[in-house]
Amino acid sequence: MAFAPVLLAPVPGFVDMPSHMARHHVLANIGGVPALARWYAVHRQWIGNLGVDLPSVLLTPLLGSEKATIFVAALLAPLMVCGIFALSRSAHGRVSASAFLALPLAMHQAWMWGFLNYCMGTALALLGAAWLYRLPKPGWRTVALTALLALVVWTAHMASWAILLILAAGNELARLRSAGDVWPAVRRNGALLAPLVPLLLWRSNASRPGGGLHWVDFLNTKIVVFASVLRGTDKPVDLALLAAMALAAVVALLWAGGRRLEPRLLVSGLLLALAALAAPTTILNAWGTDLRTAPIAVLVLILAITPPARPEREKWVIAAGIALFAVRVGTVTRDWVSHGRVLEARLAMLDAVPRGGKLGYLWQAPACGFPWRLVPDEKLGSYALTRRDAFVDTLFMVDNARLMTISDPGLAARWGGGEQDVPPICPGNRVDSGLLVRKLAALKADGFDAIWVSGIPKPQLPVPEGYVVARQVGSDTLLTAH
Repeated sequence: MAFAPVLLAPVPGFVDMPSHMARHHVLANIGGVPALARWYAVHRQWIGNLGVDLPSVLLTPLLGSEKATIFVAALLAPLMVCGIFALSRSAHGRVSASAFLALPLAMHQAWMWGFLNYCMGTALALLGAAWLYRLPKPGWRTVALTALLALVVWTAHMASWAILLILAAGNELARLRSAGDVWPAVRRNGALLAPLVPLLLWRSNASRPGGGLHWVDFLNTKIVVFASVLRGTDKPVDLALLAAMALAAVVALLWAGGRRLEPRLLVSGLLLALAALAAPTTILNAWGTDLRTAPIAVLVLILAITPPARPEREKWVIAAGIALFAVRVGTVTRDWVSHGRVLEARLAMLDAVPRGGKLGYLWQAPACGFPWRLVPDEKLGSYALTRRDAFVDTLFMVDNARLMTISDPGLAARWGGGEQDVPPICPGNRVDSGLLVRKLAALKADGFDAIWVSGIPKPQLPVPEGYVVARQVGSDTLLTAH
């Protein structure tokens, strides 16, 4: 079931996937496509943000950049399910019924956002923690394997390595009986700090400071972060599913679980919850630190519920977990298939974009306020890179993930990511005509061959001099230079 949403959707609904896909296309093909070499430069380096990038780039010669990224992304939720089951088995001695209750969190909010490298790393962190929870025998082989595990998880994503460290800390803290147990615990887990070496080398070569720490409206933000761990499709359905999971977990604990919690998972879950509460919204230029951590905290706390003593009750909990997971898979699949058909039709606009040219993409959000539904519309212009080898203004060029950069310093400064947004005037959701005119003028000044304006009705779109309407469907208009 976990494969269904990605494989069945004509265009997968991960918010950030178009830009991931574009980056993979450049990394894999820049040596053989002159247009890509004209616009971009590749910097091959070992960084803590490569989880999906590496396999996607390796598979691109075989599958093509789009299919390679989709194939690897399709593995993320199933790999997360494996991690849930493995950690449950290691902690409880068998896969507990609570593991089934946690399954909907395999498709958590960060997954819906398309934080693909992070999701790969987190699944690997759960699998690695399952090995640590089995208390491997001490010795140099264990030290080497522990260091290798940490390096693999860190390479996938630095924040996932932090998840692994917290899970390892919970494993040890729950077993401490005296002060004399502290040093052996430190020695057992010291090799998990091996990624400090590549981390320091990576950050020492950063082109600018890491961006600092940023908290936004602390109290309200943290409430929303935990309430929205399943955010992504229909708000009432997502919230109802989270409430049903909470109710099922309470029933599993009080009615079926013997009112007991596995100590190591309990401590790990509480540490993760504290980390989500304490974490800034942005760290090292990476947004969403807390919303990435909160779902994993909830997942581990649910996993802590011990297996029921009575098999007939365990069956009911397992059935409830499978039903909840089926609802999550069905809701996401329905939403992605429906919206994916619309996206695929809209992407036909790219046929009019000159191959190897420059596409400016401008997008207005469909409504004011906090959008619960997560869709890739904001980054849709990135498909011009994968399908037309064109320069686009929708790539996120954050300093902590710079495997590729824009070659032209001027274009990099003006169109290095995020400039596609034309926020509406709120309240009222009105087009900001002044901002739109300025952005269109800037794109024209930089000689963009085509401009795709999305979310703004044609009557409200001022066509710049020198451009004509090449295609127009609904609130999508493609302007080309003439």
